[in-house]
Amino acid sequence: MLLAGIDGCPTGWVATVAMAESAASARLHHITDLAAFLQTVDFGLIDMPIGFASGPASRDVEPAMRAALKGKASSVFPTPCRMALSEQVYFDASFVNEQALGKRLPKQTFMLFPKMREIDALVRTLGQSRLREGHPEVSFAAMSGAPVLSRKRRPEGQADRVLLLERQGLPATALLSARIKGKMADDDILDSAALWWSANRFCAGRHITLPPSPSKDATGLEMSVIA
Repeated sequence: MLLAGIDGCPTGWVATVAMAESAASARLHHITDLAAFLQTVDFGLIDMPIGFASGPASRDVEPAMRAALKGKASSVFPTPCRMALSEQVYFDASFVNEQALGKRLPKQTFMLFPKMREIDALVRTLGQSRLREGHPEVSFAAMSGAPVLSRKRRPEGQADRVLLLERQGLPATALLSARIKGKMADDDILDSAALWWSANRFCAGRHITLPPSPSKDATGLEMSVIA
């Protein structure tokens, strides 16, 4: 099986791609047409919400991730309700979210709406056997046995994550050397590699699921993170 770990970047998407159980052969891809790219791989794990609550309760995915990332919980962003996702104006989206879930949305979440809508449409077409939700910091925590508290955009944080990935057989240094300037950042690359590691674990049945007993949204999508 050809697997991909996919992370967003300002110019599209970054993917680490390799055959299952072949971490050392991982290669870097920059993607502008995600739908077309997903036709070329068998399974992908992506750092973007899949499944949206309708209220009154929020998804139980985020609390489960925060519990697993003590000291790093700020890396988990709130996920909007499904009704808010269709709004084009921040204040409207935030108001709809407050009406449904009892809390307003941070602007950082709203800025991700175009990518969230793109993934929602794709996964409802392809199904979750082809694309699932991941979170890089949960993947790194699973690798190390504890949350990685260093900041990923600082040199020490990058070094920590490179070491973890290379211990798992992924060529993190080589992937960083393949960075396309102006298209992606180093942390995007390392995050995509961590997601590939979790995708590989999922296909081998070695993964963890957060929360352990996931619920489904109104469209039937399972709301969970794979690591």
